[in-house]
Amino acid sequence: MSRKIRVLVVDDDAVLRRVVSEQIAKAGFDARAAGSGEEALKLLGDADLDVVLLDIRMPGLSGLDALREIRKLDDPPEVIMLTADTSLGTGIEAMRHGAYDYLTKPSTLDEIEAVIRKADEKRRLVRQNAGLREAVRARGGGGGGNSDDAPALVFNSRAMGDLVALAETAARSDSTVIITGESGTGKDVFARFIHARSARSAQPVITVNCAALPEALFESEFFGHERGAFTGAGAAKPGLIEAADSSTLFLDEVGETAPATQAKLLQFLEEGRFRRVGSTRDRAADVRIIAATNRRLAEEVAAGRFRSDLFYRLNVISLHVTPLRERAEDVPALVEHFLARNRERFNRPALDLSDEARRRLESYDWPGNVRELRNLLERAAALATGDRIEAEQILPARDNSTDTAAANANANTSPDTSTSAQQPPATLEELERQHILRVLHETGGNRERASAVLGISARTLYRKLREYETDAAPGALATED
Repeated sequence: MSRKIRVLVVDDDAVLRRVVSEQIAKAGFDARAAGSGEEALKLLGDADLDVVLLDIRMPGLSGLDALREIRKLDDPPEVIMLTADTSLGTGIEAMRHGAYDYLTKPSTLDEIEAVIRKADEKRRLVRQNAGLREAVRARGGGGGGNSDDAPALVFNSRAMGDLVALAETAARSDSTVIITGESGTGKDVFARFIHARSARSAQPVITVNCAALPEALFESEFFGHERGAFTGAGAAKPGLIEAADSSTLFLDEVGETAPATQAKLLQFLEEGRFRRVGSTRDRAADVRIIAATNRRLAEEVAAGRFRSDLFYRLNVISLHVTPLRERAEDVPALVEHFLARNRERFNRPALDLSDEARRRLESYDWPGNVRELRNLLERAAALATGDRIEAEQILPARDNSTDTAAANANANTSPDTSTSAQQPPATLEELERQHILRVLHETGGNRERASAVLGISARTLYRKLREYETDAAPGALATED
């Protein structure tokens, strides 16, 4: 959704005001005009403008006084002063009060156009940086999957080759993209791949997990809010849309959005404009949307759970990532890719798989897709005591006798993991407890290593172990040193 730079021309000379407005409009700008400083401030209160061309000498509110008031606005436009005074003093005074630059009359259209574009570029960078800082701060320091480098797409299959070619084509356009597929197939990797090869790649992609965003917070998170918009809004805050201006917004799990949220998202997609919560002023943002879902959206539309108009608006370019079980020829390449990453991560250049381990990986049906393969190899690398990872460290043999033997071995060696066929299903808390204790057992009681494998902090692991000891007999489990 490309946009024109919105420029306000402020001059009490009606002829000059009209000529400048008409000429910059012909140059491709969205031009508006005001005959006084007071009128300019009113227009700025009602519309989101990028650059103001402001005459210094005007009756009533002077240009410098208007400049001071403009700089007090939340998210003010950049101001370029126009002056007939050829001395440096007036221009320097204007820039001291926050003007981006100044031009002396008469200036050529080329000069005006060049300064407007530079001023707009500065404003966009300031807004993006503010939005990114706020988005990172709101997420506890996580950027939501941003990457400066193009992600690797590893494959051997023809199906994936065709899909990558389609993604390359999509990257060259600015159209909305919907990526579908089962969980773990790498939809987010395709989203970052498309962004990295697009004209927007200089800016980081902004990612939001729609399933994790409460409906009550959607408007504030997406569109931002003004100071005092609601209880606790002590300061104005830009939203994800502003953070993604001139970049890409990746809506992961878009199929999980609530109906009211879908309506608001559709309105932005249609118009490219939005309002912060608590504001009466429309703002514009140049954002490319890529969405992903593991749901069948056409079926969701038929069932009335997803808006048909939003589906059609998202479904401009469609990519479907096939599950790993349907492209088994990709498994060897993925295995080598993740092995190489783990060799570097764990500083073990000789780490490798036995032939039997490779055969089992290639014959497995991968219900968790690429994510399961990645995590399984990382776990095996983290737990391996030697440089050779054997088959049983990766996947158990699939015949019944081996499964039974493995179950018996776990019952004899792993703490608190045995179950009986007559016992009721374990609760989520009990399954978590069993998994944590199993990993702790496999790491030889090394809690730092166990916390790394589990993906939790050492402090969280210590707390959980203390809880388990409270439930069990005192002293039954290791306590914090």
